[in-house]
Amino acid sequence: MLITLFALLGASACGDAGDGDAGNSAENSAGDSNPQSIFHPEQTFTTDSFVAAGWKKSKEYDTSTVPGSTEIWYGFFDQKDIEIRLYETHTSALKDGVPLAQEALLIDPGARIGGVNTVRTGYSAYAVVGNAVMMCELALSSCESLISALDVSGAQ
Repeated sequence: MLITLFALLGASACGDAGDGDAGNSAENSAGDSNPQSIFHPEQTFTTDSFVAAGWKKSKEYDTSTVPGSTEIWYGFFDQKDIEIRLYETHTSALKDGVPLAQEALLIDPGARIGGVNTVRTGYSAYAVVGNAVMMCELALSSCESLISALDVSGAQ
């Protein structure tokens, strides 16, 4: 049951179109009403890349609940919850990560999963950043701020 909870938490988000960085983002409706944003498809990031950009990692999740992922971390940036799921490649992030992010959008924020005292974090957007899928609280702009900080920190 706990694994299912982490899978649902890890897969929670919804797409929200945004302009992002000129030349680094592309929007794609992927056949549904939740467009995704793609940034830095040519780059490979690590957890340390996001930490160097100012993201505060808080808790690591079991990757067995998110097929294809190599690491899953929950953390914060600018007082917003941001979950980062790392994959081997950008292609894997698109193939394995995006469907789970889109599926999680169907779960209501604040839904009680696993009991009355368990409330999931409500993500309302996601972004594919190189080999990572970022789950964004409130809006895509929550993730775009971190993506901009990645650019400034020179994270690779």
